[in-house]
Amino acid sequence: MGVTGRILSDNLAGVADYPATQDIIRSFSNPLKKDSQLIVLYGNLAPAGAVAKISGQEGPSCTGRARTYNDEQAETAAILAGKVGAGDAVVIRYAGPPKVAPACATHSVPPEQSSAAGLRTK
Repeated sequence: MGVTGRILSDNLAGVADYPATQDIIRSFSNPLKKDSQLIVLYGNLAPAGAVAKISGQEGPSCTGRARTYNDEQAETAAILAGKVGAGDAVVIRYAGPPKVAPACATHSVPPEQSSAAGLRTK
């Protein structure tokens, strides 16, 4: 049962099928968008590899001294204490999907504080 109080098939009863010509799964050679906010990491920060959602980052890469924090609270404290400088690459570790929620947490406070500190575009 969904938030509407009805089962999924009832909610979708009036929805038309996709047109036969519509691509639902697209090939890599024909993407809807060239770039994504999802980035595959590798190197000393992620020796086994990792996937990151990049927000507020302009351009295809990010370089700089890595400032790593185990949670958003530690990152926030570092930003407010002036420990994050222009050109630093900030990483919040252990921020995967919560066990009780279906989606990853959204970190909005640190980016706002980074902007206020004049670090966002540097």
